[in-house]
This record gives sequence, C-alpha cells and structure tokens, in this order.
Amino acid sequence: MANHSCPCEHICASRVPIFQHLSPQELGRFNDILITKDYADGDIIYCQDSPAQMLCIVNTGTVKLFKTSPEGKEQVLRLLKPGDFFGEAVLFGEHDRSSSAQALGPAKICQLDKYLAEDIINRNPETSRKLIAALNLRLTQAEEQIEYLGTRSTLQRVARLIVDLAEEQDSTTVTLPLSREGLASLTGMTVENFSRKLSELTDQGLITTKGRKLVLVRDMENLTALT
Repeated sequence: MANHSCPCEHICASRVPIFQHLSPQELGRFNDILITKDYADGDIIYCQDSPAQMLCIVNTGTVKLFKTSPEGKEQVLRLLKPGDFFGEAVLFGEHDRSSSAQALGPAKICQLDKYLAEDIINRNPETSRKLIAALNLRLTQAEEQIEYLGTRSTLQRVARLIVDLAEEQDSTTVTLPLSREGLASLTGMTVENFSRKLSELTDQGLITTKGRKLVLVRDMENLTALT
C-alpha cells in the first residue's frame, strides 16, 4: 500500500459535491494537505470500531462499506465510486468507525486528517451547508432503500440491482462488483435465494450469466419494468 502526496491537481476535491464551490486557489490549498494511498484488491482501508481519524474520498476504483456482526456475519452497506466521500464521522466529535471499508479492485483513496478537515469546514460556511445537504441525501437514500427492501419481492430486488449496475457502467454487459454472497447481503437475501432469482431472470430471457462475475442484459426494457 503506497502513501504519497495527492497528485490529483485538484481533481480529487473538485469531484466531491461539498467542495465544488471552492475557488481554484482554495482547491489548491486543499490539495496540498491531501494524502493519497493506493490499495490493492481486498485491502482494508479501515476497520469497524477503529478510531476515526481521516475523511476519505474515492479517487479511483470502488470501495465497499460493510458491518460485521459479533457472530462474524457481514452486512454490505454501500458501494462507493469515484467522487464519493466516506468516514465523515470524523467531523462530529471523537468517534470509532461504525463500519469497515474495503477496496474492490485497485483503488486510490485521498485522505484528509480529521483536524484539517474540521478547519476547512469551519472556515467555509458553504462547505458546512453542502455537507449537511449531502448527509441528508444519504439519510433519505437509506430510508428509501429500507422501504424498497421491505416492499419489493426478491426477484424485483435482483432486477433492480442489475439495472442500476448497467446504468452505472453504461453497458448491457454488467460486471458484478461483489461475490454472490456480497450481492445477496446488499439486497437483503440469502445467497441461495439470490442465485435462484438470477436463474429465474435467465429463464425469462431477460439476462444471461457468464461465469460468476458477468451478466449480459438481454431485455433492458422488461427487466426495468420488473423493478
């Protein structure tokens, strides 16, 4: 895992909505205090219950946020893409991490020390406002996800997952970002049920699976209608 000054030339900070109002000069000062770390596939960025010390920004790659129960069961919370920030609990006092973060494939993560992040937030009221708005959006999305999982069938959940991934990847050849176990956790299902629903979508002619990591969308219109 490499550790070096951020080479992003303001790109990392400017990708994040809460910092997009900053001037080029402010972004330059911000960039000067960012540290970029390179992570390999499967590397843990931070662990659940560890002290929160850094605000993190995904520069490249994908990051999985997950919680682990006392029994060792993993619950996937979110998948993060470039421009997403995480670890924002550092801005609200002394906290331990409530979840773990792991790189899915090679990833570059820009990190900002807790106290430097607090200083930027305190000196920029607009950043504070945008941070609150971003966190409120996350809360709304979490509530919508809970409602969706509680009111949709398991077949609808799997269809929705594939449609969302196809839109995100802008392709009808979808690369699954997690194992079947991880995707089942993300959609609130058992892995056996998740695999059965993939088979049902295949039988309906909506998708074709290629191995365990690729899904070819055959009928996007009817797959979307199913969600």
